[in-house]
Amino acid sequence: MRHALRTARIIAREERAWLLALPTAVALLTGLLAPNYAITYATAADLARAVAMSRISKSLTALYGELPEGADAVQLAVWELGALTCLLLGVVVVLRAVAVSRGQEDGGRSEMLRGGGVGPVGELVGVGLMLGAQCVLLGIGAGVGILPLEGAGAADATAYGIAVAGTCALLAAVTVLLAQLTSDATCARGAGLAALAALYAGHGAWAAQGWRWAGAWSPFALRSAIDPGGTNNWQPAAIAGAAVVILLAATAGAARRRDLGAGLIRIGPGRRRPLRVRGPMTLALRRSSGQLLAWALAAAAIAGVLTAMGENMVELARQGAVDGGTFGSLLGGGDPGAGFLGYIGVLVAALACTQSVALTGRFAAEEGSGLVEAQRSTGTGPARLLIGQCLVALFAAGLTLGAAALVAGLVGHALLDTTADDALRLVAGQWPAAAACTGVTALLGGAWPRLRWLAWAPLLAGLGIAQLGPSLDLPQSMIDAGLFAQAGDPTMVWLVLVGAMGTMAGAVVAHRRDLHPAIGLQSAFAYARLRR
Repeated sequence: MRHALRTARIIAREERAWLLALPTAVALLTGLLAPNYAITYATAADLARAVAMSRISKSLTALYGELPEGADAVQLAVWELGALTCLLLGVVVVLRAVAVSRGQEDGGRSEMLRGGGVGPVGELVGVGLMLGAQCVLLGIGAGVGILPLEGAGAADATAYGIAVAGTCALLAAVTVLLAQLTSDATCARGAGLAALAALYAGHGAWAAQGWRWAGAWSPFALRSAIDPGGTNNWQPAAIAGAAVVILLAATAGAARRRDLGAGLIRIGPGRRRPLRVRGPMTLALRRSSGQLLAWALAAAAIAGVLTAMGENMVELARQGAVDGGTFGSLLGGGDPGAGFLGYIGVLVAALACTQSVALTGRFAAEEGSGLVEAQRSTGTGPARLLIGQCLVALFAAGLTLGAAALVAGLVGHALLDTTADDALRLVAGQWPAAAACTGVTALLGGAWPRLRWLAWAPLLAGLGIAQLGPSLDLPQSMIDAGLFAQAGDPTMVWLVLVGAMGTMAGAVVAHRRDLHPAIGLQSAFAYARLRR
């Protein structure tokens, strides 16, 4: 136990920036946004109309969960703001769980810890303690942040904080368990994000279609089960705690049975073929081909399902039955079918931008692992590698948005009476947003690799403005200037220019500066601290 506590302390020191900055950001953003729900829905009539309209939409129910009948402002904030908070924090927690477990193991830290007398279970306990502290701090940040909302009491804030912390803890436990089964950190990261997507989709299917088997056990169902601001039921929190303990016990068993640097599930090498590539772009394209196809198919499926779910709501809006509420504000003042297709376009664009940031960010990540240095020895400079990665990211975003536009256009033409031009303009027209995200990521990765995480900020800010702006009564000028509000407008040319200038600037800086591979550096620090 002594080694486990020391390991937890070492990891906590390495992760102290995330431990402090992330909960603080959650508290500030929640405290900034939550009070607007009481301001926007100031009267009981406005609140009742908003709740009624939100409950009608199956698309919103699939995204945010089931909104209780007769919900107050606190429950409305927990339903909408809480869903986005849990989803975004879930992605961050999955990535950080992989980084402190298999990521550090691949970097050599686990081997160093074994030399210091720390076994696999001891290291796992240390990782679990650090992740548990991260989840608790996130819950505290979320609970404190919702207190400024009028009507939110201490019990409501505590219940909301427990729901957020429990959701993050369950996702972290699932991810660390999957990390024991996969061969390396890259596979663990993919498996964790795939599991998160499946759990979120399962919860949405349960809420919208009543498929209890698909989502009743999902971590995202914990928020509605506790019902902060409503019943404040504590029993689901105890069940979630027991589930975390069971998952960690299974993880410990898996960790003891696998070899260091290998997964419990071993896949044979298969038939090896020469990798026929002619440059950095074809190399990046060959390495990402499977991911590109999977993202395109997933985006097309999501766009088709969500577009079909909007049939009844669009029909009611055309009859004048939709007035106010989250969905009424998102439809805008034009044709409801086109407005709903624009709403789908924003969601798909968020997926495409996420894909662009992840693919472009590979350059900085591979510089730290030493792979860029190895590729440079073949005569290919860093600038060509970065540009090649950017071109693949732009192609991937175009493929994802194109597939989604095709399916949304066909379903929209059949059910929403929209045209192919609407799908092309509102869904595929989001490609400039992905280009801008690619340029920002390329600039950060080329100039300041350690700050590449800042590339997520424009994406998160744009998604927050697009999703929450109408509900929170943000200024129309701010909503119109959002990243995802430029689809089909002449202003999207500026986004393309941002992408091009960011890519070129990043390539120039990457060409002029020295590479900074960091392989083994953190492990050496960890070993030195353990020895002390």
